[in-house]
Amino acid sequence: MEIEAFLAMAAAVTIGAGVQAAIGFAFGLITAPVLLVAMQSSAAIQVLVVVHIVQSAILVPGLWRGASRHLLSSLMLGSIIGFPIGMLVFLSLDLRALTIAIGSGLILFAALLALRERGYLRVSDLAPSSLPRWSLLVTGGVTGFLTAVLVMPGPPIMILNAWTRMSKNESRSLSLTFFAFCYVMAALMHATWGGMPVSAWQTAAMLTPFVIVGTLVGQRLSARLSEGRFRAAILVVVTVSGLYALWSAI
Repeated sequence: MEIEAFLAMAAAVTIGAGVQAAIGFAFGLITAPVLLVAMQSSAAIQVLVVVHIVQSAILVPGLWRGASRHLLSSLMLGSIIGFPIGMLVFLSLDLRALTIAIGSGLILFAALLALRERGYLRVSDLAPSSLPRWSLLVTGGVTGFLTAVLVMPGPPIMILNAWTRMSKNESRSLSLTFFAFCYVMAALMHATWGGMPVSAWQTAAMLTPFVIVGTLVGQRLSARLSEGRFRAAILVVVTVSGLYALWSAI
């Protein structure tokens, strides 16, 4: 791998890890397009799964107690259905199709973020405990699917958070704890079903120090910067990342 490509990956992983540690999502949204273009292989998705687990090992021990057990158990159960379907899709896509899928997904997610900022995805009088179980199972299933294919579990959970009265801390605890489960499941499926080359593990190991640095910085920023500013920054980053992925594939 050329040094320029590795430095681009390291920068993307550091920024993605920092943002996810601060607000609870966006690691894959920021990092996936860069890793795919730099590595020129679908193994980039497998690398992303592994570095996600590294970050989860740092964050989740201090967060999981703040996650709703009712929401978490239902989301996990639903995701178990989505994982194998997502793996089948992942194994059938070539690099160009995978990059286009990620770029399109990012643009869609940016649109959802913009709708949330305008208030169209907010129902302020809906409590998380009042959500019907089927809606949580569906959300979990879609999340499992997206994790297996794109390592992007954020969009369904963002919509769930937007439609409930979860606080920033509740949302962050639920998201990161559930995502940790998704990453472990995805890693197991990729390793046993899809096959993970040694080079993917080596690349993940090389990127691990940057994940740790980004995560520690993001944890500090979480308590200091407003959620509104982060959301605005993420909207810009996600849009640019999506356009970059599409441009590189086309």
